Amino acid sequence: MTTLILNVDRDNDYGIKAGVDGPVTGYGECYNAALKLISVDPEDSDANALFGALRVYEDLKRKNENVEIALITGDDDVGAKSDEILSRQLDDVLSMEHYDDLILVSDGAEDDYITPIISSRIRIRYVKHILVRHNENIESLYYYIIRGIKDKKIARKFTIPVGLLLLSYGLSLLIFTIYYMVITKSYLLSPGSGAVMLVTIILGAYFVGRAIEINQLIVKLVVNMKEYSQEAKISMLSYVVSFFIIVIGIAYSYESTIKTVPIINKILVFLTVLVWWILASFVSKELFDAFDVYMEERHGMSKMWYGISFSLAIVLIFYGMMNYVRYVVGFIAFASMTLYLGYIIAGIIIALSASAVHKYFSSIKNKNSNVMEIK
Repeated sequence: MTTLILNVDRDNDYGIKAGVDGPVTGYGECYNAALKLISVDPEDSDANALFGALRVYEDLKRKNENVEIALITGDDDVGAKSDEILSRQLDDVLSMEHYDDLILVSDGAEDDYITPIISSRIRIRYVKHILVRHNENIESLYYYIIRGIKDKKIARKFTIPVGLLLLSYGLSLLIFTIYYMVITKSYLLSPGSGAVMLVTIILGAYFVGRAIEINQLIVKLVVNMKEYSQEAKISMLSYVVSFFIIVIGIAYSYESTIKTVPIINKILVFLTVLVWWILASFVSKELFDAFDVYMEERHGMSKMWYGISFSLAIVLIFYGMMNYVRYVVGFIAFASMTLYLGYIIAGIIIALSASAVHKYFSSIKNKNSNVMEIK
């Protein structure tokens, strides 16, 4: 009777931090993998879990049981992708030798997701959790909170929802406060409300920024802009022009809604006006990119025209639907509604036509590429 002692790293800390690719089999290989990870990150629970699995291996060996140990690793994109990788690696391990049962040794964080995958392939003898002891005092609690905020896994599960909740509450409070000031023409803000609004916006922005690593995104954007400027690409200018078109569009849309009442109609009018400015921003960017493609003699011009046509179709349908909502609510007459129905129909026709033309030219391109390959 042979038992497999299995340790699972679902989010691939071994691969990302220590450069260890799964599956890893054998006592010596697993020991070296755990040593590499704990050398890089002594606080990682995955390393402690694998050392715990090695301890179980040694205990069973002393009882003269026939055992083997293995480590399988997933992916940092935790979910379907990581579980597919774990399934393939588990199949590889089980194909190397016949095992009668399996002992799962883990840190307890992902058991609910892992055990169904394992039990569908082999009988689980038992599950052992390896938990790291720590002093339960205020300093330790503060330390673990800070570590949790910096940890990507925890950030995705906790800080993003909390950050979005705080940010949404703060921004909603800010919008309603500004609206109340405009309606009542009273520009005095309660210190308590202002403090709550400011704190929730700052905390929400901090949590979301930490989770999505906004600092790295800014650095990447700056580097890309530097590369564009060094290569003298006209597309760099397209981002600037598109941005200012959006800003002008917001200002113009707001100006169009000043005399509009009530608030629901004001919002609908704002959206119907702004959507055309968004289209103009997109079209201007695509035209600048088309100039770059033409100057560099690259392919891709047809995709740009398809993108512009499809975007126009979406805007026509959106514009018509928003005005249809205004008609249903009673803000516009039926005579005007017939015109907006024409916008919707035109948008559908343009979308279908653009898709048909794109598919036709794509099929011709594929046929030509196949002929070239045969030759």
